[in-house]
Amino acid sequence: MTIKSKVPVLMENNHIVKDAFILSAGLGRRLLPYTKYNPKPLVPINGRPMIEYILDALFDIRIRNIYINTYYLSDKIEKYFQMKGLTNIHIKKEDQLLDTGGGVKNGLGEECSNPIFIINCDALVLQNYSSLLSELRDSFIPNNMDAILALSKVSDAIGYLGSGDFYLGKNNILETENKITNKYVFMGISILNPITLGMIDKKKFSLIEIWKKLILDKKCYGKMHYHEWCHTGSGQSLAYADKFFRERN
Repeated sequence: MTIKSKVPVLMENNHIVKDAFILSAGLGRRLLPYTKYNPKPLVPINGRPMIEYILDALFDIRIRNIYINTYYLSDKIEKYFQMKGLTNIHIKKEDQLLDTGGGVKNGLGEECSNPIFIINCDALVLQNYSSLLSELRDSFIPNNMDAILALSKVSDAIGYLGSGDFYLGKNNILETENKITNKYVFMGISILNPITLGMIDKKKFSLIEIWKKLILDKKCYGKMHYHEWCHTGSGQSLAYADKFFRERN
């Protein structure tokens, strides 16, 4: 149960996106009984806490700071990182659940002004996670966009039960309505300009509220990922991911 690099090698990074925020405050009710004694980020997949797969990918692309919000069983997450001795992890415990947008806004405060990765702790890319993050970062053009979201086909989203979230329009601009193209699934992985968090004057709110505003302004883009991935928010997808990594070893 070790992370690839206990302390990431912070080599020169010329990208504007140098930080990441992992959303980790949820109760994980759909993962019961796995989350009865463990917060969702520490639920094991092939013997490793699921958050380690995200950390490995972030370390691979030399992310500088990683922010994590906590709520349910937060003491266990804090103890986990204390044991790892990671110096670039910043944990923000919530007094109440603030949803995704409120969690990021509360967790970052004024500390981050540059675009930042925002990743759901249960977004598990099965292959080449770091490559997806690199491609997403390379596709982010600050002058044109305030957000870019990783998308997949519905058939590639293991554990996802919906019919899709967004359409991709011309020049990969996200749309909520489009009668010509397919609807794609948001993977829980994005880059956001944190200045946009000020667009919502509430303590508790979803990032969806920001994306809807950015879509109207044509400032929200999408990036396709053409491989299977797991939304490990259910026992079924958790088992799928566990089997995948056991068979690959």
